[in-house]
Amino acid sequence: MNNTCLSSLHYDRRSVSLLLTAGRRISGSCALTSTKHRCYFLIMADFPDKKKIRQVFRNVQKHRQIEALIRQFSSNKEDIRLMALDQVDLSSCRNVLEMGCAFGAFTEALRGRLHPEATITGMDIIAEYEPFFLEACKRAGYPGTFSSSGVGAIKKCPDASFDLIICSFALYFFVEMIPDIARVLKKDGTFITITHDQCNMHELIDLTRRTLEEYQMLASHQFLPVEVILKQFSAQNGEALLRPYFSGIQKLDFKNSLVFQPWEIYFFIDYYQFKSPFFLSGTGAHKKTIVNKLMNKLQDTVTESKVITMCKDDAIFICTNPETPKGSA
Repeated sequence: MNNTCLSSLHYDRRSVSLLLTAGRRISGSCALTSTKHRCYFLIMADFPDKKKIRQVFRNVQKHRQIEALIRQFSSNKEDIRLMALDQVDLSSCRNVLEMGCAFGAFTEALRGRLHPEATITGMDIIAEYEPFFLEACKRAGYPGTFSSSGVGAIKKCPDASFDLIICSFALYFFVEMIPDIARVLKKDGTFITITHDQCNMHELIDLTRRTLEEYQMLASHQFLPVEVILKQFSAQNGEALLRPYFSGIQKLDFKNSLVFQPWEIYFFIDYYQFKSPFFLSGTGAHKKTIVNKLMNKLQDTVTESKVITMCKDDAIFICTNPETPKGSA
């Protein structure tokens, strides 16, 4: 069975619409794989629910520390959000939406780029982000509003409501919203989304898998939650999922690695602990126990290679000319 699927196959609008919602209609989540002629669903670990997502991200200060850690140890020092925004002229954009906004890092990058009378709406399921997002709006120079009811709120928005919709490192949590994103975007509007490459964190994923399998906490055919997340919307399958809803799509790859020297191993562990619910949920592993075992393996890695390097490749999709399927809600 070939795992390259969506990046190389063509799907009509109805097929992709079904694929976008299938993972929410069956028990557990699904990844897409293909042979030359057929596409298959693989039933995997349960997709992280809102409670699990809140567990990871509701500590706002910790989330911001991890963002800073990523910048500090990245081999590519360019800001991926600025790289994305530099590709388009946004000076006429008045109504802006950030989906999965968190503390507004993408919104803050909009400073000086929008129409002077622009307003920005942020949507997230974590209420604790509100004051931080509104502060980001102030730093960007635009008035903002925040909704903690989640991105599903766009279902209540009229067609063609927004000139610009942005979403960084979040669309894989709500990929089924793509049809509504196209619907609420104006015909001359722009949707910019940033996501991970499927190689992202593969060294850490592989190390976790080997450790869990060694202690019989994970079956060889079982997927970690983070693997399920990466398969939902990635650099590899993103264009195929977007294409039925946008006739204009520009993709930019962002090559990057996190590089830790031996004396910086505890920063790496800090990163892992922050993400650990997405690695360990449903495996039966106790976080402290598994982190200690991973520490031992990482020490061995440092001894052998003198440095820890982790893939942090990402991708940008800039989408224009939204096409709303007939009969969509």
